[in-house]
Amino acid sequence: MKNKVAVITGGSSGIGEALAYKFSKENFDVVIGGTNGERIKSVLSNIKEKGGRGEGIIHDVSSSDDVKKMVDLAVNKFGRIDVLICNAGISIRSLFEDVDIKSFEKLFSINFLGSVYCVKHSLPYIIKSSGSIIAISSLNGFIATPTRTAYVSSKHAMQGFFDSLRLELKRKNVHVMVASPGYVHSNFRKNTLKSDGKKEGKTSRDHANMMSPEEVAEKVFRGYLTKKRDLIFTFRGKLAYLIKNWFPKVADRLAYNEILNERESLLKNY
Repeated sequence: MKNKVAVITGGSSGIGEALAYKFSKENFDVVIGGTNGERIKSVLSNIKEKGGRGEGIIHDVSSSDDVKKMVDLAVNKFGRIDVLICNAGISIRSLFEDVDIKSFEKLFSINFLGSVYCVKHSLPYIIKSSGSIIAISSLNGFIATPTRTAYVSSKHAMQGFFDSLRLELKRKNVHVMVASPGYVHSNFRKNTLKSDGKKEGKTSRDHANMMSPEEVAEKVFRGYLTKKRDLIFTFRGKLAYLIKNWFPKVADRLAYNEILNERESLLKNY
């Protein structure tokens, strides 16, 4: 796979960082985007120490112009794009009644429109290379949970967008995969926003039994190799998918009770 190029948004931490290391290990040149310059430098340094090649850019994925700069960087430095991974995302934990609408809009712009911009600007190069587009979504892309209305709606929108895109590209020999992990042990949860738009700084969930970012990256890479359509990671996730489709009222009850019983649940006094 020498000389293939992977572009990864949110590539400076968590799942994105793990994906950058995995694809680099598999002889991809890697371009990562993110908001933390020091973290980007650290990831690139780690890649280069192991003989890989990488470039990075500080950008706002919710800005179409910024995303185009990332795509231009990849093409100017390496001449092509073979894999686009739309990974950047944030979450809000809030009752919809309390959420600041500007924060809701910000999340939707990052999670959904960020993916749209990435695909729009990179698609000509992906078509040219008969490449792959990979969306890092969530079980919340098809299962709703309370106190996560912004996050859930953005992931549902991603699922619909990439499903529709896959059909459009049917004759273009472009692979489109939506990866839907469950709970992952990463800084993502610490960066979850509250109703006022400020970071929680702590997670409302225990880390026990959560997947590691490295596990996610390994499974995503295998899904890429085998040209998977959808990637649901665990037995629990696959079971939840089936229950949602066949027994929606049961799925609603299970989802409600899970959030009701989480530490510091926002539902307890609502």
